[in-house]
Amino acid sequence: MANSNSPVLLSGEKTVTTAGTAEALAASQRVYSVLIIAKQANTGQVYVGGSDVDSDTNDGLDAGESITIQARNALDLADVYLDVDTDAEGVDFYAVKA
Repeated sequence: MANSNSPVLLSGEKTVTTAGTAEALAASQRVYSVLIIAKQANTGQVYVGGSDVDSDTNDGLDAGESITIQARNALDLADVYLDVDTDAEGVDFYAVKA
């Protein structure tokens, strides 16, 4: 039997349609942490940040690289944005629901 105090895990994927256009990772969902993994098939980098993220924001993630974002209280997946170097590339993600 599941413990009601156990964390609820979420998973999903996000493909960014057009390179150079930041898109939210997911619909609004409060989480304590999220692991973002650049898809193995990506040929370019994936940039993770706020709504203004672009290729100048950070060094980006190469295929297979990951980043974990943790929040003291909670963060909203809709506030995490992605941009890519190559159209139709993206990430897989795993989160702990708040």
